[in-house]
Amino acid sequence: MGDFLLALQFLTIITLRSKYAAMPGDFSRARSWFGLVGLIMGGFLALAGYLFQQLFPPLAVAALMIFIWAASSRFLHIDGLADSADALVHMTSRERALEIMKDSHLGSFGLSAVCGLFMIKFGALASLSPETAVTALLVAPPLARALAAALSVLMPPATPGKGLGAAHAQVQNLTPFFASTITALAAAGLLAGLKGLVAAFWVAVLGLILGLWFKRRLGGVTGDNLGAAIELSEAVVLLSFCALG
Repeated sequence: MGDFLLALQFLTIITLRSKYAAMPGDFSRARSWFGLVGLIMGGFLALAGYLFQQLFPPLAVAALMIFIWAASSRFLHIDGLADSADALVHMTSRERALEIMKDSHLGSFGLSAVCGLFMIKFGALASLSPETAVTALLVAPPLARALAAALSVLMPPATPGKGLGAAHAQVQNLTPFFASTITALAAAGLLAGLKGLVAAFWVAVLGLILGLWFKRRLGGVTGDNLGAAIELSEAVVLLSFCALG
């Protein structure tokens, strides 16, 4: 239960008071729950989307949901996308790229990436029928967070011994990968049928591309990279649902 609560607090806006001090190994095990936490987030977003659909027109619903979606994770993944874009779009050395990701200032590449992501998510969500939009909101978060768990397990850390690298060094097994992936695939298949499984396929393709890019530029992944992967894969899920109608 402690690992689940740690994953819930790490991935969402929920903060629980506790005297328990999390260790790097605890976070590593908590990744097994990423898919379930994503499903809980998806349930919340789907319910909110359905309620808003009863009150507002589609464009207003899409705008509200995109904001709530980002806020539900404390804008943490958005920050990861911005930092990753600022660091990786520049053709700099690995060391300089890691320094840029630590910089708290927002650069032009990061701003462009965030604005572009919001436009894609907004346009895709507004284009879906009300029923399909609710389903997409339900399955996108677990698929995205399962991808983050997969990348963190299958890829080496870009900064061994620090942050994500410290967690990776504590527990090196595939349990988090399988647990999160199975949860997300089951949710996608049962709740969205073929559309959900097709979306999962495209998320996997995106994960392969991002993993190779992160490995080439940084030698591995960072926490910011995982946030970027989550945001981009959620957009891919919405676009996949749009393509399938």
